[in-house]
Amino acid sequence: MPIYTFINKNTKKQYDKEMSYEELIEYIKQKHIEQVFKIKITRYSDAGGIKDQFTDWCKSDKVEGKGTFDPYGKATKGFKKKK
Repeated sequence: MPIYTFINKNTKKQYDKEMSYEELIEYIKQKHIEQVFKIKITRYSDAGGIKDQFTDWCKSDKVEGKGTFDPYGKATKGFKKKK
């Protein structure tokens, strides 16, 4: 069963609860309960392809050469550099 996060508006306490979707619909009808929505961010990977190389390049604080993004390996296939 899914785990949902709620906040009790009266006590300002946040908590998780496991329930079915049907139970959720009934549970959030209570005036003092509000569902908290969270975004789950997962890292995507294309096994060293252009997405991984670009993400790593953006995260790096080192500037090498002219500071341009230069893919290598399989990521160069189909990559066109803007002039």
